[in-house]
Amino acid sequence: MQSTVNLFRHLYESLPPLFPAGIKEKIFHAREHIESDPAVTLPEIEQTMLTFGYEVWPWNQAYREFFAVAEAAVGEHFLLPKLTPELRRRYEDFQRYGGVLRELHSGRPADFFSGEERADLCAALVETQLELKAYVNNDVASVRRGKYLKRVAEFSGVLEEIAVNLERMNELASAEQDHPALADQIRSQVRAFEYGLCFLGPEIGPTAVCQSVEYFAGRKDELNRLRGIHREQQINF
Repeated sequence: MQSTVNLFRHLYESLPPLFPAGIKEKIFHAREHIESDPAVTLPEIEQTMLTFGYEVWPWNQAYREFFAVAEAAVGEHFLLPKLTPELRRRYEDFQRYGGVLRELHSGRPADFFSGEERADLCAALVETQLELKAYVNNDVASVRRGKYLKRVAEFSGVLEEIAVNLERMNELASAEQDHPALADQIRSQVRAFEYGLCFLGPEIGPTAVCQSVEYFAGRKDELNRLRGIHREQQINF
């Protein structure tokens, strides 16, 4: 349960710039309650996180977009001064082989750099990420404020579509009387999508949510047909 409490703390501490102060305060008080009340249960913590996940998701999506653009544009400006001349040349070799800065966060360059080089890169990347975050925070709160808030609003629209499709899936599960296992599978998938909104699980894109509605509707028809195949037929002579 402590790991979930830590995720809730991370949810609060990583709120993007310009996030509504009123909602931020509610998240803070909810976090305080969870951390101080020994009687709180894991399902209660998760449900609280899911509730706030719907509030936070559009802001996180917009911020990630702006961060990714900034990292591609000026990330090396922050990174390169932190590298030794030897490691800088090695990084330039990495680029010549098609590598980009963003990939340094993945496992792809593991075989390209030595263990010592990876350790030095890791330290430099941590500092770079902190400086980039400060840069982006200032950028979206001033120069690009309007574009940032517009993108938040657009992602809010996407979230509304996600919520509609999740409700459709819940309705499918509630209406499912003939195949209890299918109903359980649908509810499990809905919860997985919701977990992705608030760091409780891997994030799943809007397209996958829409496709799941179609998949489960088709799966019900398929199970009905299969049940018909195995049903004993009565023939009147």
